[in-house]
Amino acid sequence: MKRLLSAVAAMFVMQSAFAQITITTADMPVSGDTLRYSIASPLTTTFSPADSGTGMAWNYVLTPIAQGADTFRTAGSVNLAYAFLIPTGCGYKVADSLPGVGTFLAGTTITQLYTFFANSAAEYKAQAFAALIDGLPAPFNYTAPDVWYFFPLSYASTDSSDFKLNITVPSLGGIKEVGYRKTRVDGWGTITTPYFTTPVNCIRVRSEIHQVDSISISTFTFGLPVYTVEYKWLVNGEHYPALWITSNVNAATGAETVSSVRYRDSYRSIDTSAVNSVAQVNNNIAVLKAFPNPATNSIVTIDVPTVWKTFTVDVYDMQGKAVASFVNTRELNIVALSAGQYIARVASGSNVGYVQFAK
Repeated sequence: MKRLLSAVAAMFVMQSAFAQITITTADMPVSGDTLRYSIASPLTTTFSPADSGTGMAWNYVLTPIAQGADTFRTAGSVNLAYAFLIPTGCGYKVADSLPGVGTFLAGTTITQLYTFFANSAAEYKAQAFAALIDGLPAPFNYTAPDVWYFFPLSYASTDSSDFKLNITVPSLGGIKEVGYRKTRVDGWGTITTPYFTTPVNCIRVRSEIHQVDSISISTFTFGLPVYTVEYKWLVNGEHYPALWITSNVNAATGAETVSSVRYRDSYRSIDTSAVNSVAQVNNNIAVLKAFPNPATNSIVTIDVPTVWKTFTVDVYDMQGKAVASFVNTRELNIVALSAGQYIARVASGSNVGYVQFAK
């Protein structure tokens, strides 16, 4: 009888370890949350996009190289001026500054960038953006919100939505973000990480994000297309993904390059130089350099931050047309391009850098 009870108990534990879960509004961040995460090296993370399905046991090699924390606050607590346009929800600071905008909108500074979310029984969505533009508070509601999740989220859930955001800079121009998000829960099982040392039940959410970031200067506008895929392993009660991996996608081939890996974590001691170097670029949209500029012998080198181990480089002409693409390549061979001015967009996970060069 003891053996039978032990066998039944073992079966019960095994079934519990691989139970399907449902994610709801109660599993999202709330005002006052400070959610710590570690950043892992994409080069040492053993991840494949095909790791999906039922009854999965995800356990990747995750080597932390830096840490950060997202603190969620109401709009009014960030700046009283935001409360009038963004009365509900909470958000977090996504970047300290947007220095690259000065390259296009002369003399303009954008700092203290926040995204604010609305959370309801039906959905969790980015509803507003706010920042200090030339030191003045400037909140902007999404014309069409970016819905991250439709609830309830369970295995095989599929949804999509369009989003649109306009940021205007008086008398100069503005920045427009237009796109759509396709989301599918493509797996369930358990996940083990340096934080969750015992397997915990989760679902995997895969989101394809297609967007065009347009910059307008007076009557001149050019758009930069962006195609990424986010993988999030969600756990009940955590308010933050157990694991969050971002890939840049080559639009021509569909090939994915992992560019960002972060996971829910507690405080841990990490080499200070690594933390500082990653945090510096992780919290900014970088202004990169190109040399020689103009290019010599159809070769131009982009000064990509060394901590961006995996990245994509997309080159656009001044009409916003994509004319070349490179992966993990700092030295660009642009022999096929015509003489003229170009903009290179370098993406590594949530880090983005821009540089203008000439041939």
